[in-house]
Amino acid sequence: MHMAATFLLTALIMALSGFTSPTFAMDGELAIPEKVEVGHKACQELMRLGKKYQVEGLFTKEFEAGQCQINRLDMALAVQMLTEKMAEKAASEGVGAVDRKDLAILSDIKEELRGEMLLAQSRAFQWRYSALGTNFHALTKNITLGGGMVGIIQGSFGNKPKDHSEVVGRGDLVFNFRVGENTIAVIDVEATGGDGIDAKIPSFSLLNGVAGSTGDRVRFREAWVEHTAFDDRLIMTIGKIDLTNYFDANSIANDENSQFLAGAFVNSAVLGAPGMGPGVRIHGKLADSLTLGFGYGSGDTDSADIFDHGFGVAELDYRLKLAELEGNYRIYGSLDGAAPDGTRKLSSKNAFGCGLSMDQQISEKLTLFGRYGWHDENAFSTKSAWSAGFQYLGPIPQRRDDFVSFGYGQVLANNATAQEKLLEFYYNAKISDQIAMSPHFQYLINPLGDKEAHNVLVIGLRSQIVF
Repeated sequence: MHMAATFLLTALIMALSGFTSPTFAMDGELAIPEKVEVGHKACQELMRLGKKYQVEGLFTKEFEAGQCQINRLDMALAVQMLTEKMAEKAASEGVGAVDRKDLAILSDIKEELRGEMLLAQSRAFQWRYSALGTNFHALTKNITLGGGMVGIIQGSFGNKPKDHSEVVGRGDLVFNFRVGENTIAVIDVEATGGDGIDAKIPSFSLLNGVAGSTGDRVRFREAWVEHTAFDDRLIMTIGKIDLTNYFDANSIANDENSQFLAGAFVNSAVLGAPGMGPGVRIHGKLADSLTLGFGYGSGDTDSADIFDHGFGVAELDYRLKLAELEGNYRIYGSLDGAAPDGTRKLSSKNAFGCGLSMDQQISEKLTLFGRYGWHDENAFSTKSAWSAGFQYLGPIPQRRDDFVSFGYGQVLANNATAQEKLLEFYYNAKISDQIAMSPHFQYLINPLGDKEAHNVLVIGLRSQIVF
């Protein structure tokens, strides 16, 4: 009944799109600008439909109060949420429970936002590219483009025998192609320059998660096809992928472009997931708050041999919502078959690992995070790692879009004389909708687990531009 009603609802929207006169177009009020205010007719209609069909959370309280503006992708996300809830109503009460005139209005808004709707229909894509901002532009009816640039300068203090300063730059152009009703293809073209300060200060924690190579390098960072089914309850992605986009995620400690800079806070320092390479992931929603995911890919980024040297991971995600406060809890297990490299992996055995990642809102402004990971100490140079910290929104009352974060982590290595420890503090200042700046302060204790090594202070400045 559920699938049949959803199908009929979708078919009805498509039919109305093709044969019904546009509800807004006749009075010229359908055109949606890049920045939208709450008084715009399309917003008012969406809010009316949300109230009529009892759909909460389409827009933020600040926007509904007229205190801020939103962009076109925010509108598309609201349309997507409203469509799903209306489909659920049709599934439980019959197609007649949804007014045809309301479907016509929704269809008109979808057509106006057709480029942004491509992104809104892929939840996994929203998560990965949230750091690029929401300025995705429709090139054609089926192609959208977005991008961003990040620049980082870091300098060390106390690094014996010599301190260093390094600069890293990276740019991304992300193309999204609609290739079917429930299928998209994504290509991320990346240019990176600079090894970063990790080339001069070795550590398990990695002080710069953005760094790439000394020479200029342009590559297809990712290129994959994603298909959704059963109202997005089943999502499959295949191609050149990054498994960390989908596993060991965290809402406030998962993106080197806009959150913590150190690799130990972007993902677990002992996760062991390979870099971008051939692979596949499948996520299935078991319940509204429970998701099970599987991923598999090449364990060696320099090789496409995913059978002899593969990396597999399975994860169970649980979303907890108490009133307006949301938390996410994830537990995973992995099997690493990568060939030994003499540095990270010391044995050719298929080595088991496990871990957990959580983030929990304590208040509207304060969110906590934590991670723990362990893997087979007989196969790796490290045994376990953990990290914890927080993010606080609007520390300065007049700057509610800024946020401050702190993280602390430890890595335990084999045959080490001490645990490597890292502290990172940063303040992300939003200069405009497209520009953000963040000073970073990192303090590395016992690098590589050597208590005789000098502790190092690293100060950096990151700039981010999205377009």
